[in-house]
Amino acid sequence: MSTFAIGASGALGLALESTMGTYVAPTVWVPILEESLAYTEDKYYSQQLRQQATDSDVKSSYYHVEGDIRMEVDCRFLPYFLYCSRHAITKSGSGPYTYKFTPTAVGGTSTAASGAVQRTMSVTVIANPGTGFFGYSGCTVGGYEFTIDGGVLMVTLNVIGLGEQTGSGTPAWVAPSLLGADAHTVYVDTAGTTPAFAAAVNDFNGFTFRANHNAEAQNRIRPQRSASYVKFGKTDFEIESELDFVLKSEFDNFKAATTKAFRLTSLNGGATLAAATEGVQIDANRVAYDAYDVTLPGIGDIVSAGFTGHGLNITGGDAYAISVKSPTNIA
Repeated sequence: MSTFAIGASGALGLALESTMGTYVAPTVWVPILEESLAYTEDKYYSQQLRQQATDSDVKSSYYHVEGDIRMEVDCRFLPYFLYCSRHAITKSGSGPYTYKFTPTAVGGTSTAASGAVQRTMSVTVIANPGTGFFGYSGCTVGGYEFTIDGGVLMVTLNVIGLGEQTGSGTPAWVAPSLLGADAHTVYVDTAGTTPAFAAAVNDFNGFTFRANHNAEAQNRIRPQRSASYVKFGKTDFEIESELDFVLKSEFDNFKAATTKAFRLTSLNGGATLAAATEGVQIDANRVAYDAYDVTLPGIGDIVSAGFTGHGLNITGGDAYAISVKSPTNIA
């Protein structure tokens, strides 16, 4: 019988690229929960009229790599992925370091705007330690969703890559450092460029922040089939949660299109990001309720309000910011 593998034998490694699209063997191995990266191609099938009712020939066509990576947030690894997304980046501190990622209007991975660091990465997936090494080059993160699941901060990253080849590398692991149930705090304030976020709120049942840069792989005429670059489109971001329904005032804010600011902190080793040894802080500085639904549940259930908040630009500031406190030093 042939030797087969289960997921427990798999691994994912990554490395930042110095040249976009040139594969680099992993410099770090990232613990993940699952991945769905796939070689995506629309083959060309010839439909010649030659007295037959089936396709006559096939030619390989343009391709790219696309799929999701789902993982528990570990601040030692998260900055690598965010470096390869559509953000302006500021780095401060001398270890641990604070990375702040804010949205930009950069159009694609082939260019870099002033103040933006556009990087790509190589992702290596081991599906079977015997033969199944996949190397994906020119990878960028086109969207991400942070959510609290089982008390732990999770992230799902949508990855688009330019090319595929046989990967390489030997996995090496470190002990996990997760952000658990006692790490999270939610704040709500008036929308603005620098909300105070002075008082925590305690009626959020879950918290999800998602952003989508509507990224698409682009192919141009050249003597190779892999994608040429990744184009970023419109950036959409939103907040989603459920609140205990105590007052109708938030429903009135929904009807009036009143904007608010939201912050989630997930911290280890301190009450603020500055004091923490590791942590993530997500600020959405101007958000309007896009939906606010209150329904009557069962006789013994808590009445709750589910809402989705639509993120908006804000003059003189950042629409949102993702800050990461991390021991990882990225040059």
